[in-house]
Amino acid sequence: MYTLEQLYGIQDNVIAVTGAAGGIGLELCRAILDLGGKGAAVVRSGRSRDKVLEALGDAGEERLMCCLADLTDEEAVKGAMEQIYGKFGTIDGLVNAAGMNIIESLDEMSMIDFQKVMDANFTAVVLCCKYAGHYMLQAGKGRIVNISSMSTVKGKAFYTAYASSKAAVDSFTRALAIEWARRGINVNSIAPSMIVTDINRRQIEENPDSYQKRVESIPRGCPGRTEWLVSPVIMLLSPGSIHLTGQTIFVDGGCTAGDTFVMETRRFGA
Repeated sequence: MYTLEQLYGIQDNVIAVTGAAGGIGLELCRAILDLGGKGAAVVRSGRSRDKVLEALGDAGEERLMCCLADLTDEEAVKGAMEQIYGKFGTIDGLVNAAGMNIIESLDEMSMIDFQKVMDANFTAVVLCCKYAGHYMLQAGKGRIVNISSMSTVKGKAFYTAYASSKAAVDSFTRALAIEWARRGINVNSIAPSMIVTDINRRQIEENPDSYQKRVESIPRGCPGRTEWLVSPVIMLLSPGSIHLTGQTIFVDGGCTAGDTFVMETRRFGA
């Protein structure tokens, strides 16, 4: 007999979430706690830690841990995962939601800035997988979900660094999934379309007409929302995803399936 808990339950699972101070990471950390899991938020600054504790602190110290780490620093990441394991005695899941973007044309962007984006969006994922994976490999089980982007398959001007970093995440996801498939660890990625977060909020506010055109190009006719990522991510963290690994799941309102341009709008209903 099937039950929702048997298929999709994460009760008492310890799940580390990077970038938990805002946007996607905070929403996912909140969902994990709401569903009975234990959240380990990994953030970069004391200010970010305060934000997480203000938003989620009601969960209590027994179910919520917040630790500081520069995710591009190997020793810092190793130390953060050691802290999480030291408190809870396990790391059952990892969600890599931290990220950044520098919106600039390639000819104007410095290679220092290009590398910053690559390190924040890709190197950090590698380090977190390596050191959270250390404890998953010991236990012979684990779930990893990397937050990718639709920009990996649909080019976008001024996003060369961001798109490249997220494409690297997807390729890494597939390779690691194969490497760890017989060791009980599933590795997948979620690729959303445009969601308004701190990464793009300023750009959107400064370009309202372009934003509206972007929204109109989405088949569902609306931008994504952080809460719409909760269900697919929780599924990938749950027992029900046992045979699902190495995949990139697009949560994009139909963007990668096609576009809304038609010459006869009356037939489309637009």
